[in-house]
Amino acid sequence: MAKTLVRWLALVGIAFYWGLGAASASAQEPMPPIYYHVDTNGSQSVQNLIDKEPGFWSVLNNNAASFGYTSATYWFHFTLPPVDHDRVIRIAYPLLDKVDIYYVANNEVIERVSVGDAQEFNERPVENRNFVVPVASRDRVQVYLKVETTSSMRVPLSVWEPTELLGDEQVVNTATAMYFGLLLCMIIYNLFSYSVTRDPRFGYYSAYILAIGLLLASLDGTGYQYLWPWSEWLQSKAIPLFGSVAFIFASLVASQILQTKERSPKLHLGLQAIMGIAGLLFLASLIFPYEVMISIVLIMAILASSFLIFTGFVLWRQGLAYARIYTLALSVLLLAIIINAIGYLGFFDSFFIQRYLIMLGSAIEIMLLSLVLAIRFNEDRKERLAVEKRLNSRLEVKVKQRTEELEAVMRKLKEMNQRLEIKSNEDRLTKLYNRGVLDDDLPLEVRRARRTGYDIAVVMIDIDHFKKVNDKYGHPVGDEILVELSRLLKVNFRRAGDRIYRYGGEEFVILMPGAQELGCHDKVLTVTEVIRRHTFKTERGEVNITVSVGMALLNSLPGHASSKQLLEAADNALYQAKNSGRDQIRIARSLKDASEKP
Repeated sequence: MAKTLVRWLALVGIAFYWGLGAASASAQEPMPPIYYHVDTNGSQSVQNLIDKEPGFWSVLNNNAASFGYTSATYWFHFTLPPVDHDRVIRIAYPLLDKVDIYYVANNEVIERVSVGDAQEFNERPVENRNFVVPVASRDRVQVYLKVETTSSMRVPLSVWEPTELLGDEQVVNTATAMYFGLLLCMIIYNLFSYSVTRDPRFGYYSAYILAIGLLLASLDGTGYQYLWPWSEWLQSKAIPLFGSVAFIFASLVASQILQTKERSPKLHLGLQAIMGIAGLLFLASLIFPYEVMISIVLIMAILASSFLIFTGFVLWRQGLAYARIYTLALSVLLLAIIINAIGYLGFFDSFFIQRYLIMLGSAIEIMLLSLVLAIRFNEDRKERLAVEKRLNSRLEVKVKQRTEELEAVMRKLKEMNQRLEIKSNEDRLTKLYNRGVLDDDLPLEVRRARRTGYDIAVVMIDIDHFKKVNDKYGHPVGDEILVELSRLLKVNFRRAGDRIYRYGGEEFVILMPGAQELGCHDKVLTVTEVIRRHTFKTERGEVNITVSVGMALLNSLPGHASSKQLLEAADNALYQAKNSGRDQIRIARSLKDASEKP
């Protein structure tokens, strides 16, 4: 049985490493050389550091800076080359107190961004459990980072395109969601087992899993993102608080499963001592600051984890059958905690091990300890009366029912999420795509057009004198006209690839990938004629409208126009059409000018 468990654990570890390794190997941009400077008294400013001689800076050996616990301020510096796309900087360590990021061009600071878990979560420029900050410019820009923290000074830097970062985050988020989903299921299962059997071991184990989950959520940044984004105080206390609670219940579970009180009074006394010390550290963490408590908690974690493993090994040697599984299960997690604690103290900087090993170890440990609990429960069950056997049968049925209920709830949640995603991309009135979707689609289509060599047209349509319609007939009639006009646009722009968006108010935008100027103009001219002849039947009677149209084609504009400039050119053309009398089409010939189609 032990050999089978070892093989199974190896397969789980390989699968976990491969999944997260694939995420970290996705298309992040190559990092330029990174330099750092230790500001021991925190007196330096970015103006003092600009254009310092190379000898002033130290070279960072890799992108994952790790200096352990220190009261010094660290400065990091690197230069990003010019690119033709947006970029973001990710600092994949969510426990830094304060990070000031300065973007410098021509020896002048062009933008400053401040992040850190000493701020409320909603103050971050990008909602992410790590720190993600947009790069201020696509041109060549120097980046200076000032980092101050009472946590371990660890600054893993990487630069991404936003879409590539989203793909990388999705893989890790999926693994994280599966992990916390496993914890939630095990908590529910053990609480239900406790409610049926009244066996306190299940209750202690549920509390232990909850404490491990909260500790991991604190380390991973998930807790600050989803559970307590409003509380900087709890974020600053979470690791020592939940770490202390985790060791209280780890010792309690060990004493219950291994029966240390009867089998080894000395080991039992040691477990009680761990519980007492952890309880005192919990109370001290409420009073003393993080920088005082964290080193003490880490040292306690190393010593307590070693003692728990030693306890399981001693009882294994004494012949306790399930002590083998317990020791194997606990060793996976507690060795991960020991390695993680040593890493936080700055002795090595393996970010994969420190970030994901506890998650992997706790998942394996939770499942194996559930097996130990099952073995203990089965042994006790043999000594119980027939009534207890019937209770166990009913327990299995109820667990299955609860599992099915959870699966049904998860299916409903998935369906609701899909419906919400559709609604978030849809304009409520017209049921067209909204402006947010256009902001996402247009850069992708422009990049695709440049890659394939095809053209792309942006058509911007505005209803003439729509304010007068609203003033004369009322806004409900205006809404009816907008809905009917949306239907006409859907009917007439049916070419494969065409997408229609409500840009705002009475303005609409049509993206026409692969369009040619002559064909696009003829199509738009036809549509404007259809709108001009169409009678809009409303609750206040029949209404006729005309529209003004601005067009811009990517290949017709000079230079290397961006998606933003392409949209602005179409908007300029629309402005010219309205200023020239309305009810006409104008085509942009430059980024600032537009001329009428001959």
